[in-house]
Amino acid sequence: MNESILHLAVAMGAFVASHIVMSISPVRAPLVNAIGEWGFKAVYSIISVALLAWVIMAYGVAPKNELFEPGTAMRHASLTMMLLAAFFLVCGYTTPNPGIMGMEAAGLKSGAKGVLKITRHPVMWGVALWGTSHVLGNGHAAALTLFGGMAALALVGAAHIDVKRRETYEQAWSDYEAETSFWPLAALLAGRTKVEKGEVRWWQSLLTVALYMGMLWAHAAADRDVFPLGFF
Repeated sequence: MNESILHLAVAMGAFVASHIVMSISPVRAPLVNAIGEWGFKAVYSIISVALLAWVIMAYGVAPKNELFEPGTAMRHASLTMMLLAAFFLVCGYTTPNPGIMGMEAAGLKSGAKGVLKITRHPVMWGVALWGTSHVLGNGHAAALTLFGGMAALALVGAAHIDVKRRETYEQAWSDYEAETSFWPLAALLAGRTKVEKGEVRWWQSLLTVALYMGMLWAHAAADRDVFPLGFF
């Protein structure tokens, strides 16, 4: 049983390490020079998919050794986090977002709008909340290894994006950072920005609900009971 958890930990470690190593300049730059930007993206994607498949298979056979019993309050928190994760993911991908590869120039030109005023890394926070919610909702060592690892990788990745964008876009990114925040709500609470009416579009809210309901349906189809009986 311990070997299965170790197997999962090694697989997750390889997945996290691949993202960190392949994103640092001493590794990335020579590869891009040798095979081009799109070639690098293709290799990066193939390695990521292969390692993710390994992680999923390792998780499937890992023992679910309980670390804590997910109580009703924890399961409510998990469901709430998943709704927030769906919101960040939908809005992060449907708003001109300079934190996403390929949207850098358009996002900086458009400026911080909508969800980007809540955090400049909505997609990464969506993944982090998704991971944290699954740790709370499961309470076992395998979930902590997989979903906790994903959450940590997302936040480390967000910090790394800031470093890379600062190097590439210099003052433009510094100006963008000044009106946004890494931590959700920090810029709003500090008064550096405010969300205007209509910045979060109605269809983004509709897509958020659709994604959330789809995730709940998928859990039900997999015979996973995610609903608490009651808060008290």
